[in-house]
Amino acid sequence: MKKISLVIFALLFVPMLVLAQADKKKAIYFYSETCAHCEQVNGYFQEQDIYGKYDIQKIEASGPYNLDYLNKFFDAFGVPAEKRGFPVVFFSDKMIFGDKPIIDSFVKEIDQTDASEFPTPEKISLLLESNSGKGADKHSGASVSIPVLFWAALVDAINPCAFAVLILLVATVISSKGRKEGLLSGLMFSLSVFISYFLMGLGIYKAIGAFNLPQIFSIVIGGIAILIGLANLKDFFWYGKGFVMEVPFGWRPKMQSIIKKVTSPLGAMGAGFVVSLFLLPCTSGPYIVILGLLAQREDLARSVSLLALYNLIFILPMVVITIGMYFGIRAKRLESWRQRNIRLLHLVAGAIMLFIGVYLIHNWL
Repeated sequence: MKKISLVIFALLFVPMLVLAQADKKKAIYFYSETCAHCEQVNGYFQEQDIYGKYDIQKIEASGPYNLDYLNKFFDAFGVPAEKRGFPVVFFSDKMIFGDKPIIDSFVKEIDQTDASEFPTPEKISLLLESNSGKGADKHSGASVSIPVLFWAALVDAINPCAFAVLILLVATVISSKGRKEGLLSGLMFSLSVFISYFLMGLGIYKAIGAFNLPQIFSIVIGGIAILIGLANLKDFFWYGKGFVMEVPFGWRPKMQSIIKKVTSPLGAMGAGFVVSLFLLPCTSGPYIVILGLLAQREDLARSVSLLALYNLIFILPMVVITIGMYFGIRAKRLESWRQRNIRLLHLVAGAIMLFIGVYLIHNWL
């Protein structure tokens, strides 16, 4: 039991620490070595640990190549040639020029924006054009931060019905073919679930994006997250009464019959695709929340990469359970732990989704 607790602790907190480090907001700082005002900004950044708190790309722009690059940023903002100079900071669709404005407002401004990517002149032009077409709505460009994505994926990952399916599948293969085949089967099952969810998510993402929904959709998504959180809290206090945030009880015999027929890694992969259709209704809530937020982004490449990250987090417990069973953790112990903690899992999921919902609505307002 201690091994299981340690695995779950690592599963919850180690990825969060890694992802938190990767979620620093990004900015580009243009300066000159001979600029006294730049020295003031650099001293402030060092004193306030700005370089540690944010991902700042410093560019010495007195040379011809870097100066030309800086001028492209000024061109994007339409700054006249006679009003250009150093120091200047760019992030998202913002520009702060001059030592005093940077020192006075950099932290406040960057904390209020989505600066998850380094800006480019092209991206700035697109964002400014988009914002002007929407009345410069301060909420335009809503995005998904890595911590929000991590916690939403974690809610999916700790879903009790996903645990039950995998435990049954790996135990079935181990009993008939041995631990090596059980390990391969569990990994192939996890891979097929990843592929299925990624493709289904990509399809939903495209469908949502095709409607070109207004930014008020952010507050709708926040409301959905709160409802999902309340539904999970219901399962903590009154588990089994009414609906449950799991695979419906009536579907479970059919799903179990599919799993019990699996005797090979290839069969496990096929079962993964089929079982994904059963799992989707009980795990789609957090997924829809994230997909709805991703669909508001114009950066398709980053949205797809975040979708892949979400699904990697989603299957991580499956991989951990598979490896644990390979090294001798018995299915009965895992299933017993699942049954004893099923309400607690719903409590954790409910609390996380409530937090995400309130966070999204608060940011929109």
